[in-house]
Amino acid sequence: MFEQIKFDLKKNVWSSTNVVIFAAFLILLLGTFFTAIGTTDNSRAKLTESYANAITNLGASIKALKKIKHKTPAQKASLAHKEAESPYFSDLTMANAGLISPVPSGSVNDLNKALLALAQFGLRETKAGHGADLELIHYDGVPLETTLIGRKKDVRFYGYLTKHKIAEIPANKANAPAAAYLPFQFLYHVSPLVILAVFIVQLGQLFTSEKREGTISFMNNLPTGKLKLLTARMATFLALTLPNFALACGVTYVITGVKFGWGTWSYPLVYSADGHTASIMTLGHYFTLVCGMLLAAVLFLMMLSALVSLLSGNLGVNVVLGGITLLMATSQALGQGPLRAVAKFIPSGYFDFTKVILHQTSWPIMSIGAGIAVMLIWALALYGVCAVILARREQL
Repeated sequence: MFEQIKFDLKKNVWSSTNVVIFAAFLILLLGTFFTAIGTTDNSRAKLTESYANAITNLGASIKALKKIKHKTPAQKASLAHKEAESPYFSDLTMANAGLISPVPSGSVNDLNKALLALAQFGLRETKAGHGADLELIHYDGVPLETTLIGRKKDVRFYGYLTKHKIAEIPANKANAPAAAYLPFQFLYHVSPLVILAVFIVQLGQLFTSEKREGTISFMNNLPTGKLKLLTARMATFLALTLPNFALACGVTYVITGVKFGWGTWSYPLVYSADGHTASIMTLGHYFTLVCGMLLAAVLFLMMLSALVSLLSGNLGVNVVLGGITLLMATSQALGQGPLRAVAKFIPSGYFDFTKVILHQTSWPIMSIGAGIAVMLIWALALYGVCAVILARREQL
């Protein structure tokens, strides 16, 4: 089997397909890098605009309520709550102005503290049942959360930034430092399903090559068990494509680090696993989980591709069935209909790594560890089916 692996590696390592797959990974990961080159970063201006819009809306609401001559008790209470929020926005305006002025008069942490104070006020008001009177900041590229857990997340996030004296990195910042740029690609720019689609193309090419090249008869006559040949092909795929993806990530990290700076892997992501408690996950932890889930998903897709190749040597059939599996991982397929009921038990339920890791899926899932186990158990089951099929063929 090891000789077969060496043969396959020698045959495929410098193949045009392998080079194209590497280029595809690199283009996907460097997409926003190319966009950022030669352009001015306006993410800080967008943040300032978001603050200004919130302040303007709050001022307009206060002005409209004040114009009402005969206010109801509810209107009086709403006006009082909005006026109580106004000083926090004034402090935010002052802190932001001191940071972005041509001659800065404040620090990043001054802005963090102002945002934290505003978040704490919002949490108190929401707990007291006055959340509807809050003026929330709409950040570009980030969905607005109006619930209690949204306020808890704000406090947790800005509390972490304040404690560690870290500047907020906007979601739309194309020239984010390397430690943030790479995770941000998966968070905001590149769907994990697109990355998995590239793996599927490589799998289809590798597992159907003998049929397409007309060497299948030669392979079948080798004095080696067919299962060993198939397992060797799997090992070849892992030895080719996983390092290919890792190299693309490494090159992306170095290129963005040299151009935009290195940043810190301890930058926070805020999430809620139970819908009640806000928790912090660092970018380093998040990216480690992405890589772990990616490996489990690739192992499952590899077994699926191997099984399909035993039933059909057609490249198109192999890729299409892999694509259908990815379509089963979309929110449209899992969020409703019959798949929703079994989503937590099928591998596709865990392919959208970012949503799974941050517990943002619209379908039911188990824990991250359990999700990885589901993908691996299905992969093992498919390998067992391959073994049974090949054993029966060898008996004929």
